[in-house]
Amino acid sequence: MKKINKQWWDLAQKGIIEEVKQDKIAVKDIELLLSIMIAEIEKEILAFYTKYASYEGIDVKEAKKKVDNFDVESFKNKAKKYIKDKDFSEKANKELKKYNTKMYVSREELLKDQLNSLIDYFTAETEKHLSEYMGKAVRREVVRQAGILGENVVITPQKATSIVNADFGNTTWSKRLWDNMDDLRKDVQRIVSHVTLRGRHPNEFVSELRKKHDVSVSDAKRLLITETARAQTLAQKEYYLKMLGDDSEYKFVAKKDEKTSKTCLSHNGKIYKVKEMTPGLNAPPMHPNCRSSTVPVIKSKRQEFIESRKGRYSGAKVTLK
Repeated sequence: MKKINKQWWDLAQKGIIEEVKQDKIAVKDIELLLSIMIAEIEKEILAFYTKYASYEGIDVKEAKKKVDNFDVESFKNKAKKYIKDKDFSEKANKELKKYNTKMYVSREELLKDQLNSLIDYFTAETEKHLSEYMGKAVRREVVRQAGILGENVVITPQKATSIVNADFGNTTWSKRLWDNMDDLRKDVQRIVSHVTLRGRHPNEFVSELRKKHDVSVSDAKRLLITETARAQTLAQKEYYLKMLGDDSEYKFVAKKDEKTSKTCLSHNGKIYKVKEMTPGLNAPPMHPNCRSSTVPVIKSKRQEFIESRKGRYSGAKVTLK
């Protein structure tokens, strides 16, 4: 029995390494999205400055002038394109649609709404990327567990979605993402006020925007890794209970490298009841960016269970319905 548990322990460590690789690929995609967002913000602010500034900068009167219908319609058409044929969340669609009906008074206000809609669009894209990635991660985890226990399983889209969108720390990853982007939004609005009302050149804020980009990437990366670990833990719990029953147990497997946290090391190898399995308490993620995992524990009384599955560990199927 020890040999079987050791084999599963080794498989868990290999799984951790593979998940870290997958995370890195996904983070690069998110980083590219956010880089484009910052570049678009810089472009919009500079275009505004170039259009309305004189040799001495922007006159406050120019910034406060009422916008013409052409500018308003141009922006509304752009806002419509943001949501056309996009499978965004209800929250994202609500945020983006509000720009189609707003009335505008000044050029400054229009610029701020242009940038708000741009941030909303890229937040929605990031949200979509994260959701899709976590959904795939849940399936990968169940496939891995099916390979270990040798038991076929059916996953419904509803079950996968409920796992991905479950609360963690009294809130959801989606809300955390939008809250993080609100911090960026406030900084961008402040920069716009400096440019439009104080006549400062946009180039003065390039380095600051680049720093905001780094913060946004760091926030998104932390969300992706931490929440994916949380989703995979819930997928493990679901599978363990279904395959091994209410009295089943699991063993905590820490991600072993030079960055392994003291928290994960303190749990490494410890055995817990599956029905009490709780991310952040006795299962991953124990901290931000945690990539530890778990394996099922098979006791001697389950010898018949193991014997019945000999030769099936690589042939189990996972079906999405």
